[in-house]
Amino acid sequence: MIVRQFISWVRTAPAGERAEATRSLARAWLISDLSEDDRAAAEGALLMLLDDASPLVRRAMAEVFCGSAQAPATIVRALSLDQPSVALPILEHSPLLIDADLVDLVATGNSETQCVIARRANLPATVCAAIAEVGSPAAALELIENPHAELAPFSWDRIVERHGHLAAIRESMLALDDLPPATRLTLIAKLSETLPQF
Repeated sequence: MIVRQFISWVRTAPAGERAEATRSLARAWLISDLSEDDRAAAEGALLMLLDDASPLVRRAMAEVFCGSAQAPATIVRALSLDQPSVALPILEHSPLLIDADLVDLVATGNSETQCVIARRANLPATVCAAIAEVGSPAAALELIENPHAELAPFSWDRIVERHGHLAAIRESMLALDDLPPATRLTLIAKLSETLPQF
């Protein structure tokens, strides 16, 4: 009953009020002891709000659901594909995005999307490899500076191959104590190649 009234009200409410109401509904879905019927009705309302014209509404939902493994997976995936202002919290924090989702998002996303994914905690080697292979220089830099990223030796080498000519990338990599020795030598060779240009 309450959800029906919410749906009726949300059609005419201003965007700011809709965003706050959506935040409350998403929190209720996560932490309240709702009956099965109420939970299903709330999820239906949240699915409807994925089409809201205001990004404020969708962003409010993303902020509530981004850190929860209990969030509705369908909604989280839809939010991850939304415009960057909505998707970024989900991309950076959601435990519901599996490696394959993240690899696809790196391949199809812009530099901002790639950077946010590169900052994720416990970033697995497969996603690191995708960023090394197709990521922008900014995303590669985020990856290098992420202490929780599992970079395989071939990913380090691919970053050097693609972006080793950039001073910021070289400096960040050479400052690492655990950089593979072969990668360090390749970086130094890149540096020697760029010196004649000065």
